[in-house]
Amino acid sequence: MSELPVQIGKYRIDGLLGQGAMGTVYRAHDPLIERAVALKTVRRDPGDAEQAVELVERFRKEAQAAGRLMHPNIVAVYEYGEAGELAYIAMEFVDGTPLSALLAAQSCSLAQALAWGGELLAALAYSHEHGVVHRDIKPANLLVTRDGGIKISDFGIARIDSSTLTQTGAMLGTPSYMSPEQFRGEAIDGRSDVFSAGVVLYQLLTGQRPFSGAAATVMQQVLHHTPPAPSSVNAGLPAALDAVLMRALEKDREQRYASARDFQLALASALQHASDEDATILAPAPRIERTAAPTLAGTAGGATVNYPAWLQPALPALEAALTRQIGPMAKLLLRKLAPAAADFEVLGQQLLRHIPSPQAKDSFRQQLAEIQGLHLPAASVDLSTAGASAGTATLAPTLPMLALASMLTPMLASAIGPIASIVVKRALRQATSRSELINLLAGQIDAPAARARFLAQAASS
Repeated sequence: MSELPVQIGKYRIDGLLGQGAMGTVYRAHDPLIERAVALKTVRRDPGDAEQAVELVERFRKEAQAAGRLMHPNIVAVYEYGEAGELAYIAMEFVDGTPLSALLAAQSCSLAQALAWGGELLAALAYSHEHGVVHRDIKPANLLVTRDGGIKISDFGIARIDSSTLTQTGAMLGTPSYMSPEQFRGEAIDGRSDVFSAGVVLYQLLTGQRPFSGAAATVMQQVLHHTPPAPSSVNAGLPAALDAVLMRALEKDREQRYASARDFQLALASALQHASDEDATILAPAPRIERTAAPTLAGTAGGATVNYPAWLQPALPALEAALTRQIGPMAKLLLRKLAPAAADFEVLGQQLLRHIPSPQAKDSFRQQLAEIQGLHLPAASVDLSTAGASAGTATLAPTLPMLALASMLTPMLASAIGPIASIVVKRALRQATSRSELINLLAGQIDAPAARARFLAQAASS
């Protein structure tokens, strides 16, 4: 293997991340901002002048396409540049694994498949709304972060609305995940990504691709063959998912979902109508002993759901915030947990258990605090007496414990955001000692590094 360059442009080269026929990706360091980046490079003179021009133009277009997108589920692009014979893109360094590698090593649970599918569709909806069609959605271009989230990478053959490069007459993509219109070399739009996302979700849910084999075989299947319904491949799937997936895989794009957002909403609707027996994706909610609270009846999927009266003002905002985090599972999760929740904080803590990544948990905690402040202003007052109203004993904190809580609140807030004050108040009602209070609060911090930092600060307080 050739020796690594020391520097490209302003970037110090720290290691090799990947190498292919057309280019190389390095782990690099940005000395101005002091951060790690992934530096993707291509040679501007691969030997064929015409090929070099097209390659660099496509490379530049990748930077233009991804560079206009700022979304938590899309790898961020920081800069395009040229240095000597190289063109490069500096992008977010993602400490993760391609989804293709994970699928090859292990099966995927229904809950995880739907969580990743929801993140993928949310990112595609955002991308399409900003005029960018990816055109090569496949597991190899989806990075699973160490925190369990997913990020779309490699916009190398993306189409920007104002661009004509490879817009028509070119067959670009990966055969098993390409749409019929891509095989036909037709002009494409966001519905092509919808098809590819449908293929990925089908694979996540069933463990197999709907179209497989040699390239020529795959092309015939994509153009003419209807794959088996997902629930016939995986009997554990809710049958309601069949129609949703099969519509995403329609040969005629006019019969598909008009947008990735519509696909995401259809998934949510299908799960909402799934029976409780089908909904094995959820861990059983802990039983909470409480006095009866007034409820208002709502309907979901034909079944009556008795949401607590105190939740009604916040329910639409809470459902929307949860949907942004976990996709179509949100409505079903609220149906399961909300009726038994003693108060908003209890419900929030239960919902947080179903959000996979620490970053997403932190974001959702902040949203919970905002929702509570906007829609349930009385809740922040009532929380101090929630234990008593629920028929449980409320401990009166001692003055030393109150002083300790006052010192710990800003430390906790730096880790979990503005909801820290509420979490501390609740922990005070349970803790009987300094160490118990600190440990209760540390248990609310998901990121190991942040938890360790909090414990170190608390120990010295």
